[in-house]
Amino acid sequence: MDHPAAASFAAVVTGVRLPFCVMNAAGAATTASELRALARSATGAVVLPTTTVRPFLHPQFRSLHNPGFDKLLPLVRELAAAGDRPVVASVAGATPDEIAVLAKSFADAGATAIEANLADAWVEATLAPFEDETVLAETAARLAAAGACPSWVTLPPRPPLPYARVVEILLDAGVRGVVATNDFTGFEKLQVEAPHPIDVVVAGGIESGYDVLRAIGKGARAVQVDVALRREGAGVFARLEREMRRAAGEVGGVR
Repeated sequence: MDHPAAASFAAVVTGVRLPFCVMNAAGAATTASELRALARSATGAVVLPTTTVRPFLHPQFRSLHNPGFDKLLPLVRELAAAGDRPVVASVAGATPDEIAVLAKSFADAGATAIEANLADAWVEATLAPFEDETVLAETAARLAAAGACPSWVTLPPRPPLPYARVVEILLDAGVRGVVATNDFTGFEKLQVEAPHPIDVVVAGGIESGYDVLRAIGKGARAVQVDVALRREGAGVFARLEREMRRAAGEVGGVR
């Protein structure tokens, strides 16, 4: 479904063209019907819920509960074939091998980009990629090499490693994008400390079109929404676009 009104606020993240610079955060939409509704909305991309290699149920890590990646592959193929919106697969693993398997599987199914959720609490407790530069480098390299599509990494709000070193490792491995927390210690500190440019998608605290424009104005390529989407449903993207248009005074687009 085409949404010409949102086209003037298009964005490009790691070479992936988004028809709108706002998308959902991983986990904000979880069912097949919710994800299909997103594909018909004004969102810039459909971000899948974070999945693991095997079905995941753990009382301490409820946010990661999922039936396993293979249950999502048919939906990825369906959404990719429809071509309404780019599909971003969000993955989590306890080892670099698991990240690589997931990245390749979703890329082969037609995902447009792979987002490795290295900020998840279970990933931090098992893989712990930001505790050891070697682990982060291996994970990033396996991620970037596994699928024939761009890869992003979701950063924790306060990684133990300095942002400068994190970005250097990711870029050396071939990862060209990150998802960062939309606050001073996350996105803004990253922008100040990063030694080289890297495409940044910010997540958190996006409630209005004004919030989107502020994030873009600070250097974000795109943003992700969570709470507002859960509250309003897929219509939130059209509302944000209207507010952005009013705030921008009908002048220009976001690139």
